[in-house]
Amino acid sequence: MSLDDRRNRIDHRKPELLWVQVATDLRADISSGALQRDARLPNETELSGQYGVSRVTVRRAIAALAQEGLLVVLHGRGTFVK
Repeated sequence: MSLDDRRNRIDHRKPELLWVQVATDLRADISSGALQRDARLPNETELSGQYGVSRVTVRRAIAALAQEGLLVVLHGRGTFVK
């Protein structure tokens, strides 16, 4: 799954944490069907470049969505929409 440049979806001036903004954006794409079940997300490095945030920020967003049951992280294989 290739995602376009998503820097415009993140506002560094907002009081809302960056990882929360990334998680909210990905959650919206999952719920709308833009990211379908079993779709593989780009790796952390690619997502961090697309959102213009650090890998740590992307990792935290992915962890939160995995904890919610929306994503599954298979180490060595990738992150998939559940």
